[in-house]
This record gives sequence, C-alpha cells and structure tokens, in this order.
Amino acid sequence: MPQVAVKKVSDAKAPVPVFEKIANRIEEVRQRAFELFEKRGRELGRDLEDWFKAEHELLGRPAAELVEKDGSYQMQIALPGFETKDVEVTATPTQLIVHAATKEQTSTQKGNVLWTEFGSNEIYRRLEVPNPINVDKVTATLANGILRISAPETTKPKEVKAARA
Repeated sequence: MPQVAVKKVSDAKAPVPVFEKIANRIEEVRQRAFELFEKRGRELGRDLEDWFKAEHELLGRPAAELVEKDGSYQMQIALPGFETKDVEVTATPTQLIVHAATKEQTSTQKGNVLWTEFGSNEIYRRLEVPNPINVDKVTATLANGILRISAPETTKPKEVKAARA
C-alpha cells in the first residue's frame, strides 16, 4: 500500500501550519454562506441552512470511522479520486488532521458537456482522539480510495509502588 507522509508535531502547543489553511477555508465558507443569504433576498432564519450548504459546496465531508483496538486508534477516511501525493496527514498528541487537495484537471472530451462535477477538490478533516497518541509512530496509507491511519496511544508509565519502610 502506498505510504502517506505524516507530519509529526510532538508539542501540543506548537503552531500547526494546516490550521492557518483551515482558517482561510472557514472564511471562504462564511463568505459563500453570506452570498447564499443575499441571493435569497436577505431572508432571515435560514442561516444554518446557508452555512451547511456553503460548507458542503466548498469542503465536502468524506465518510470516516475511528476504532480503538489494542492500544491504538485505527481511522479510515473515504478519499475517492485522491492520490498519495494529494494527501497530507498531521499528527499531534490529541488529534489527526487530514488535508487532501486535487487541482482542476481539464480533459478533451468529444461532445457537448452539459454539466460536470469534475474539478478541483479539497477536503479537511480533524479527528480528535480520546487519549494522547504517540505522534512518532503514526502511519498512514492510501489504497482504493480509503485513507487508513494507525495512531498508537502513548504508553502510560507504570506506577512505581513506594517501598515500605
């Protein structure tokens, strides 16, 4: 299975570059939601509908699953149409952030294209884990449109029993 590079951020307080990208994308969603609001004639009371529609249009939301097994978190995220080079995984002690992006590809099709959904695609997913993970041992693979991430929990130091005097 092709390996996906994992950026490892051991310090939970260190800045994570992907967060700036996410903040920019959220601003794009906010602007699109406002455009939808204006397009409807500024009708009040449908703000969540506008936000969700804008979020879906701009970000999508791939199916995902998180399983805890034998001291490790196993995640799967559906990323159809993405290649290994399109995917970036960032691991911090408390979360995994997936960023997948493709650029618009034009093709020379014969005939008159009536509509298409092919084009650039960008997805962000942030998955929080219940217990801290060992970022140095996080691995990710992408095969058949499924990103699989393995994130072992940090080993908890065994308690030392005080010797009786």
